[in-house]
Amino acid sequence: MREFFIQNETIILFAQGLVFFSLALAVWLQRRRATRLTLSSSLIWLATFAFVEALAIWGQAFIPIQRAYMEPGVIQVLEVVRTTAQVAAFVILAQFGIRLMGWTQAMRRVATALSIAAAAGIGAGAALAAGPQSWGVSEWEAAVVVMARYGLLVPAALLSAVGLWRQRAELGDAGMTGIKPFSAAAAAVLVLYAVVAGTIVGPGPLSPPGLGNTEGWFDLTGLPISVLQAMTGFALAVLAVKLLEIFDAEANQRMESLERARAIAEERARFRRDLHDGTIQSIYAAGLHLEAVAIRCSDPLVRTEVREVVADLNAVTDGIRDYIRALAQPPATADGIAAALGELIDRFREETGGEVRYTADGVSSSGPLPEEAGQHVEQILREALSNTARHAGPCRVSVTLVFTPDELDLVVSDDGVGPGPALFGEADGQGLRNMRERARRLGGRIGVEAAPGGGTRIALAVPLDSDEPAGEPIPFENLTEVTVR
Repeated sequence: MREFFIQNETIILFAQGLVFFSLALAVWLQRRRATRLTLSSSLIWLATFAFVEALAIWGQAFIPIQRAYMEPGVIQVLEVVRTTAQVAAFVILAQFGIRLMGWTQAMRRVATALSIAAAAGIGAGAALAAGPQSWGVSEWEAAVVVMARYGLLVPAALLSAVGLWRQRAELGDAGMTGIKPFSAAAAAVLVLYAVVAGTIVGPGPLSPPGLGNTEGWFDLTGLPISVLQAMTGFALAVLAVKLLEIFDAEANQRMESLERARAIAEERARFRRDLHDGTIQSIYAAGLHLEAVAIRCSDPLVRTEVREVVADLNAVTDGIRDYIRALAQPPATADGIAAALGELIDRFREETGGEVRYTADGVSSSGPLPEEAGQHVEQILREALSNTARHAGPCRVSVTLVFTPDELDLVVSDDGVGPGPALFGEADGQGLRNMRERARRLGGRIGVEAAPGGGTRIALAVPLDSDEPAGEPIPFENLTEVTVR
């Protein structure tokens, strides 16, 4: 058996890379689907990690074969490229875990900077040690990969495992209890991957002896560690495919929402007809009857009072007509929402004298909008601007509205004194609760945090029901131009 594994090492490595490539391909095919869950929106990072990891593994299989056909200098360049890809894969896996943790944008930036700095430090440290130790490119590569597995892969895999475990709560809140076990199982597989891929390293100048070294492991067990790594990757790929059911579940929820919206629209149309043909006509007839009574009445005081009642009935009729017109409003459009927000911002400028910059992009590329999207988005912006006027002090406000085929993004930012108890605390949190409830009704998510350099940032992201991608959707965390209060 040992001889079999030795003779087929290249095939085993190829199969291992194919497992990770399949994981990347399965997730990548779903990358443009609208989603409101942190887990499903973060899976693209897992796919990117798997793709780069597959390239690094295939490099281990095919670069040694090319030694007989290429110049040593070319082989050394390929080894450097392979090492860079391997370290980059670990950094990308760390990004997957960072996003699953649900940290604020500032914390994500710090964690990302730390992972990149660690990767750069590993490469530079190995380069500095190469001279005194008389290492060649192969020894430098082995040292870098060992340090990267200990310093990057292990914490990245464990961070991702913790993030996947924490996402179980969000899946439960979204009604996807059937997917929760797969998230927990994927977390366990990532812990196992941290052990078999992060603590058992290849031979090199920094490799530990015994089971901590792939050669020592093979001598003691007779099983290449690459087989265990491939099996772990396969398990992760299977679980990732099961996690992709999130997209189907969300699509079903959106379909049910559309059906409910259609039923509500039909009921509203019936209600409008009943109000117009029944209630208004009855009130109008009652008013005519009272007017006739007033004409026949000889008592001026009674006649005056009766006509006051008629005037009240006319006012009620006008109110009902206004309500009917509101019920008959056409579905929200991207143009209509952009114009309505512009009018709201103009009124805010006139009433407060504040400085507000407003931009609306991608109106022509918007996907189908949810029912009552215009009303909810407008109310969220109104509450955000109201919070700015009450709590931010003199400041500049920036509002950005972005439409894509898959998502509507609204971000409002200011450079004021920053969020206070009224925004984050319990004393006066009704406005924030209302914004979150409106975001939930739209199937979206809303984030509130302190803006870099002071002020407050609120970002609303609403998924749109479209499978027609027109360019890459703008990442939720990258809409920094606008902050909402």
